[in-house]
Amino acid sequence: MQIELLKETSSKLAKASKVLGIKDKDLVDRAIIVYLDNMEKMLELKQEMKAWDALSDEALISFEESL
Repeated sequence: MQIELLKETSSKLAKASKVLGIKDKDLVDRAIIVYLDNMEKMLELKQEMKAWDALSDEALISFEESL
């Protein structure tokens, strides 16, 4: 796969890979893996928050019905 980067992004990538001592491609691969892992965790958290919200609603309804 080939992806075209903006000139500024490409320049930052070149500097970072030089400082870190790794190839540009390896740095991009690692960055994408970290980004995707973070997105997956954010989605899991969003789903968990939705589930807690639903449980909270159920508890509130149950409490109101018990009054």
